[in-house]
Amino acid sequence: MSDKTYQHIDLHTHSTASDGKLSPTELVTLAHQEGVEMLALTDHDTIAGLPEARQVAASLGVNLVSGCELSVAWKKIPLHMVALGFDENCPRMAAWTQRNQSVRLERGRQIADLLRKKGLPDLFDKAVAEAGQSQLGRPHFAKVMVQEGIVKDANKAFDHYLGNKKLGQIRDVWPQLEEIVPDLVTTGCELVMAHPKRYPLTVTKLKSVLQDFKAYGGSAIEVASGNERPDYVRFLERLSREFEFKASAGSDYHGPFGPWTQVGRYTQIHEQEISPIWYQW
Repeated sequence: MSDKTYQHIDLHTHSTASDGKLSPTELVTLAHQEGVEMLALTDHDTIAGLPEARQVAASLGVNLVSGCELSVAWKKIPLHMVALGFDENCPRMAAWTQRNQSVRLERGRQIADLLRKKGLPDLFDKAVAEAGQSQLGRPHFAKVMVQEGIVKDANKAFDHYLGNKKLGQIRDVWPQLEEIVPDLVTTGCELVMAHPKRYPLTVTKLKSVLQDFKAYGGSAIEVASGNERPDYVRFLERLSREFEFKASAGSDYHGPFGPWTQVGRYTQIHEQEISPIWYQW
């Protein structure tokens, strides 16, 4: 793959297996139409969409890299970590995704309880039904609130009820970096710190996170994720060199609507100045 430029690569996407808008089949087909030659499906805390995606990718000639975006924590600060290139039958990956799915369900119960305290009916069961096979999250509560006539649209649901400041502190018991990273490193997969500039961290704290991540066995950071500011991408490229991380990139595509860029699209990177993780595949 060393003769390929980054525009043909997308190592961060989502399908209906988590909170994406397209099925794995639709996502891979769209990626192929957009000229993506190497794709990673990285649904939140699940690998359920990978078998379908792999079958379609094989028929279209798309190189599908197994992926999953895992919810983790560093000193009680929630972060996201993308695992790439693992065996889809790996028992360790299955164990961590199942654990996180349990956390997501408990989080949903906490959200439902907080909404009831605000005078709303208990929406938990309807939100679970709305989620179906995907991972339960606030968007599913928003859809139910629209269906029930509580709010006009999903934006109003977040503005009045589901925004971080509206919900207050939700206790998420995500796995700590020091427990999950060393365990998954033994499987031979690549562990990537996702979109490092999106976290509420100072530069000093971000460097502390990356230092620990590296020490535990993390191998890469995303230098570009969707339509990030170019100066952020340059900064992350510098950090990848400073910490000797491999560099990953992806659209973080969720669907055709909203703030997401198209699959295969993200802020331009300087490929010659980084160590692209995708060369190995």
